Amino acid sequence: MTRSIDRLTIFALLATATLPFAAFSPVQAASVDQCAAQAEQVRTLAETAEPKAAAKALRTAALAERLCAEGGRMEAGKKFSLAMKQLDTSVQIADRR
Repeated sequence: MTRSIDRLTIFALLATATLPFAAFSPVQAASVDQCAAQAEQVRTLAETAEPKAAAKALRTAALAERLCAEGGRMEAGKKFSLAMKQLDTSVQIADRR
């Protein structure tokens, strides 16, 4: 019986030790300067993007700027990444001939 309790205790300690690492996101927190640069980049790319995608990305970037100003830099970084995905220009549609 004590052997199973020991295994359970060890597993619980290992799980507890790894929890802080699970909270980290691959998106890094943005600094104030990075926020301004990313917002400008989204605006520049939005000029040549499809109008609906551009409007959506600009709204997301505006939200990210507000989050950054309030100190939510991690969440702002996520929103800027989302805005860039919304403006994804890697797919090009060929003209019909």
